[in-house]
Amino acid sequence: MGVGGVSPVHLKWERVLWACVLVCLPVTSFRYLPFFGDSQVKPLSLLPALPLGLLLLWRCLRTRRFVFWSPALLPLLLFILAAVAASAAGAFLAPPAMYQQEYPTRLLRAWISLGVGVSFLLLPIAMVRNAQDLKFSLRWLFIGLFGHLVWSGIQLIDIYLIGVIFDGQPLSNLVDMIQKSFSMSGVAPSRRITGLSFEPSWLAAQVTSLYMPWVLAALLSGYAAFRSRRVLLFQGAVVIALGLLTYSRSGILIMLGSVVMTLLFSARLLITRLRGKGKSQPIAGAEKGPTRISPVVVRLLVGGAFIASLAGVIYLLSRNTYFASLFQPGAATITDYFIKIYAGPRLAFSLAGWQIFTAHPWFGVGPGGAGFYIPEALPVWTHFNLSEISMLLSPANTVFPNVKNLYLRLLAETGLPGLWCWITFYLAVLASVLRLLGSKRSDLVFTGTAGITIWLSVVMLGFSQDSLAIPVIWLPLGFLLGMQAGRHDRPAAEIGE
Repeated sequence: MGVGGVSPVHLKWERVLWACVLVCLPVTSFRYLPFFGDSQVKPLSLLPALPLGLLLLWRCLRTRRFVFWSPALLPLLLFILAAVAASAAGAFLAPPAMYQQEYPTRLLRAWISLGVGVSFLLLPIAMVRNAQDLKFSLRWLFIGLFGHLVWSGIQLIDIYLIGVIFDGQPLSNLVDMIQKSFSMSGVAPSRRITGLSFEPSWLAAQVTSLYMPWVLAALLSGYAAFRSRRVLLFQGAVVIALGLLTYSRSGILIMLGSVVMTLLFSARLLITRLRGKGKSQPIAGAEKGPTRISPVVVRLLVGGAFIASLAGVIYLLSRNTYFASLFQPGAATITDYFIKIYAGPRLAFSLAGWQIFTAHPWFGVGPGGAGFYIPEALPVWTHFNLSEISMLLSPANTVFPNVKNLYLRLLAETGLPGLWCWITFYLAVLASVLRLLGSKRSDLVFTGTAGITIWLSVVMLGFSQDSLAIPVIWLPLGFLLGMQAGRHDRPAAEIGE
């Protein structure tokens, strides 16, 4: 039987397309995705997401029920209104064309990026409404992680075996050629893995916001989200290994920070479980029987995984020049420090974004418009010390600059109202996470526990990412809002998986 006049075949196709969206998430820069030009953000998952969105809209029309809504979306709607006002302000400023690009073109690209990002927020709100939906989604999400694992393993073989044996021969470039056949980039230099994503930092971002939170939450809550403890531990090992092998400083620091904060935030729940208060009322959905791991062992496993992560990071810090630069003394000023740790360009673009904001604090320069003002807003010291800035200022340059920091970019392009609405949206999501943690249902507590890590990761990623089209800052939040909104749903007919 269908649900609300929607046929079972229709619902089945929704699930098939949703599974495709989750499996395709690792490919972040699909070379053949149309309508994005030379943009590095080309998520392959957008291809199944488009027909899925149409099917969901059809279901809304048939059932007369809007399945995309969550109260936490109200601040996001206000942000869109602020962006509309900022667009008008940017058009009024009418900056001159730069690198053969005009403001209307950049404005259109910015709105398309926002539309793509919001679509990755709305889809999970509609598709993840209960425990059955959640387990189905996590199953296919981690199948996508398996794709990361396989291709990362091939990259490691290429780095440590093929590249050494066949150095300088055609076979030494085989993996790079295969990577470029579907992605906008090849294999990363300096023995860093990218998996199926564009670059190592993007893989680290996926690990911290898409995969790690659910593994950590399953360990902390005891909820049987995965088939067995062995599968869960294997997934945890894969997540840690992929995160460390990216050699992404921001990614690993975000991973460690979010894990520490989640452990601290969940301490009360863990203490309650360790004291045995929940023994008379076992968590529904958790593993039962003699094979169930006790809360004490669960706590030890979580602590062991965290200690292993720390050990891996310490090893990288002691052996890798890129990491060791973070702790090298001798910088006379904070600017010199950023230059020594190879973060000078990022600091320069961030300072330029701040300068643009101070010149246009209320409405900004319009979505997509910050790049037109960056060359003039760059600090003087960047003209002499940074090769990347010198290339940007060269007459031969054709690369359009960005602020490299989501919050400063929003300040520069949408002004104070835009950033205020964006922060309010994040706070509304946090409120939903706290409601999930306060629930008595095990699936909601599990989602809320993962939600702590997700929320922290997404917030911290904003300091190193600046694109609104990247699914990792949207889709995990959609899981949380969907489960929160689904608390009040009426039971639907069971759908075969």
